[in-house]
Amino acid sequence: MAYVMCQYDRPSDTRNWTEYNKHVRDWIAQLLKVPGAISLVAYRTADGSSPNTITMLEFRTVEEARQGARSEEIKPVLDGLKSVGSAPKVLLVDRSPFTPEPIRA
Repeated sequence: MAYVMCQYDRPSDTRNWTEYNKHVRDWIAQLLKVPGAISLVAYRTADGSSPNTITMLEFRTVEEARQGARSEEIKPVLDGLKSVGSAPKVLLVDRSPFTPEPIRA
């Protein structure tokens, strides 16, 4: 599996926070339309550290993730995040060959 990871801080001012909340469900639906995307999960930092939001859009292969990161479907989401004052950082990530599956305690 490969992932398009997006890291950003959610808006803290009231106006942008309201706009963010108004659009977040639509952005999730839009991300799931990215060609090759098979799942989406979002995380929030529990301690308030920055970036405070991390999303992981899952793909079967690194090449599909690479194409997804450049897709027309992802651009409106990134532009929307920027419009509410967030500065999304997009990373393409894959599992390490040393831990291709989770290691259990």
